[in-house]
Amino acid sequence: CELIENYPRNNAPKLGRTDGTFITTTTFDLLTTALGTATLDDGTPMAAAQAMRLACEARIIPVVLGGNGEVLHQGRARRRFTAAQTYALHARDKSCTAKGCDWPPGLCHAHHDTLFSQGGLTDIEDGRLLCPHHHARAHDPAYEMKVHADNKVTFHRRT
Repeated sequence: CELIENYPRNNAPKLGRTDGTFITTTTFDLLTTALGTATLDDGTPMAAAQAMRLACEARIIPVVLGGNGEVLHQGRARRRFTAAQTYALHARDKSCTAKGCDWPPGLCHAHHDTLFSQGGLTDIEDGRLLCPHHHARAHDPAYEMKVHADNKVTFHRRT
């Protein structure tokens, strides 16, 4: 995931005049709960939680199809935090916001507190910095993330 998220887009190989694109198919329930399996466009299965983690840093255009495959609704594509928003998160958070983690802001990801797939907004009030380890934990359905009054988070295994 880390390689895909950080590979320079202008260096991505092109095929048919398009850059490398991550295409996965899953149900809305799987995408919003991160439980189960998503399927890559070549048929390879992928954990829904991993697909959500990749989607967190991707340009996502959700499409709702009808029974005959016709497009019924095409959603918003702006999911990533802008550079200005990310710099504001760097200034506010100063490091990974997981309690006890001191990863510097330049190595952290901008994360939506309310998942984008569940209506979260791409704004600094709903965002935070998380290092790659804690960002993966935030998308792992086995863990619950709790935000504390000091804007730090802790993770607890769900029972």
